[in-house]
Amino acid sequence: MPNDSNPDQPEPGQDPLKNFTLLALPWLCFQRDILEMAKKTVQDPDSTKAGQKFTFLELHALMMVLDPSGALRNRLGPDFEKKAEDAYNEIVPKLTSASVQVIEAQEKILDGLFEGLNALRKGDNAGQR
Repeated sequence: MPNDSNPDQPEPGQDPLKNFTLLALPWLCFQRDILEMAKKTVQDPDSTKAGQKFTFLELHALMMVLDPSGALRNRLGPDFEKKAEDAYNEIVPKLTSASVQVIEAQEKILDGLFEGLNALRKGDNAGQR
């Protein structure tokens, strides 16, 4: 039942799309901020060193658990750990680059969604005036 006392004010829940838009815009802004922080973290070489060291130590521990006598590791060669570390050092920059590209693609999608929802929100307000 419409409220005749104040015709400018729509009833709550009258336009679910507008309500969804108003709820979605802050979440999109939040996600955009989080992606920016993630991109800065991935691009910072110091932040990847901890993960790199952790992964290498876990690989070493796994090899010790699976091959406690060292027989398999000895077959791989005396410089296996050095080769593994060099390969890892070569892979990390490529993974970082790919991660940055994925984050930038997500940012572009969010920007488009934000602009579209914001235009929809503004268009709905203009039509009611």
